Amino acid sequence: MKDEVQKVIAESVDILRSRNDLAPTSREIEITIPKRKEFGDFSTNIAIILANELSKKPREVAELIINNISLEGKNLFKKIDIAGPGFINFFINEKAVTSRLTEIERLGENYGKSNLGMGERVLVEFVSANPTGYLHMGHARNAAVGDAISNILNAVGFDVRREFYVNDTGRQMELLGVSVYRRYEELFGIKKELPEDGYFGEYITDIAKEIREKKGGKLISEGVSEQEAMEYCKEHAKERLLQEIKKDLNDFGVIFDYWYSEQNELHKIRPELKDGNRMGAIRKELMQEDALEEKDVALWFKASNFGEPQDWVLIRKDGSPTYFFSDIAYHYDKIQRGFKRLIDVWGADHYGHISRLLAALRALKLNDFSLEVVLIQFVRLIKDRQEVSMSKRAGSYLTMREVMQEVGRDVMRFFLLMRSSESHLDFDLDLAKRESSENPVYYIQYAYARIGSVFEKAKERELSPSKEFLNLLNLPEEIDIIKKLLTFPELVRDCAVSLSPHKLAFYLQDIASDFHVYYNKSRIISDAPELSVARLYFVNSIRTVIRNGLKLLGISTPERM
Repeated sequence: MKDEVQKVIAESVDILRSRNDLAPTSREIEITIPKRKEFGDFSTNIAIILANELSKKPREVAELIINNISLEGKNLFKKIDIAGPGFINFFINEKAVTSRLTEIERLGENYGKSNLGMGERVLVEFVSANPTGYLHMGHARNAAVGDAISNILNAVGFDVRREFYVNDTGRQMELLGVSVYRRYEELFGIKKELPEDGYFGEYITDIAKEIREKKGGKLISEGVSEQEAMEYCKEHAKERLLQEIKKDLNDFGVIFDYWYSEQNELHKIRPELKDGNRMGAIRKELMQEDALEEKDVALWFKASNFGEPQDWVLIRKDGSPTYFFSDIAYHYDKIQRGFKRLIDVWGADHYGHISRLLAALRALKLNDFSLEVVLIQFVRLIKDRQEVSMSKRAGSYLTMREVMQEVGRDVMRFFLLMRSSESHLDFDLDLAKRESSENPVYYIQYAYARIGSVFEKAKERELSPSKEFLNLLNLPEEIDIIKKLLTFPELVRDCAVSLSPHKLAFYLQDIASDFHVYYNKSRIISDAPELSVARLYFVNSIRTVIRNGLKLLGISTPERM
């Protein structure tokens, strides 16, 4: 409908231009949706823009534009008025609004989809937790946001792939191996202190017991060095924890296309690579671009030559690569795999990493791609009005799995999506378990189920939805709801462009609230059969939009509640 309004105005402006011998312009006519009802359904400032060109006052230009609108175009509007310095406000005819319900019915599960992306390949990397422990609520929020973004991008025509980057090298992994080995030794009466920054959770002892069952005491025999034993413990723990991570994400409804191992993909020696591994290849390319410098027995990236305020270490004094170096190689490989648009969903504490990564990619002369980073702020778990401790190293935290078992997948996903990812989130466990209108996801799903119960009653009375009598839908609340339903495709596109699934969560709450008010006020099935079948058609459109919206957020639509 917005496109139609834009077309009507464009045709009128073209007439105005031809009569005044004005030069054509490719400038798009901007149409906005006013926040206040008294300013109409759509508004444009085109008269203000054209005023100077026509040497007229904006309000005079506005009147000319209105007068040039064709009769067919005017039938679309109930009223057109001029406000302020020359804004033109359009009020849509109710019949034009209700007739658009047929579009929702025609498209069904495809309503809201578009070809905005035109098949462009996009790689969305999210969660990417170190396999050193169970997933916590910060990871869960990352998973919910990344998965919803992927769903929405798919819906608007992008070819999306989901990827989990397994950060399975470096100090954190070494600490995992040491921690498990020390607990393994304890099982045989050998008491040694864990590193201060090691992992102390009970799950470490559980993994050590698994190793004892598998290997007995062989890892402390004379034939096995401590280093070999720790390496075995690290690898066993990594695989075990990755299994748990995959299970949790699968139960959460998140399925990845790729699990990308840093160890195997970046550090592993490959015969086909003349520089040994991908890290060596990246090092060589950066050296060729004069982007590296040896200083203080370390290798530095000269980020200051590429727009950054300071340089950064790539290889430490002990010869080990930094996380930054691995990330450069990883993103280079993403582009080499044919992805020109990259979306990373990171914790907010990675903010400072973005600009230096972009600087490194510029140094590699990778200019024909886009990198967008969605930052996820922290989650505070609230129970009995108290914050729940979240310490991964100590193991004293409620895991993602435990919370999901307590509140359910749907509630957990929606609660993690109903605030902008840039905002801190308080996850209220008590509210999440409440089955009432206070619980937003329950409220939305109840609206969907409620419509289902209406159709069961309609079936008993042999009534079916019909578009024949849509002109009978004339209550202000009916028109207002339909107008909101018609904004759904544009909202989905907006969520895709801004990478903001929380906007969809807000929208669904709004639609559900409006429906519940309407349901309590108006009888959908009444003694007037023509009105009844029109209202059934209307509420079925509401059900379609709720179903399609919840599906994009990865949330189910129960038929009964």
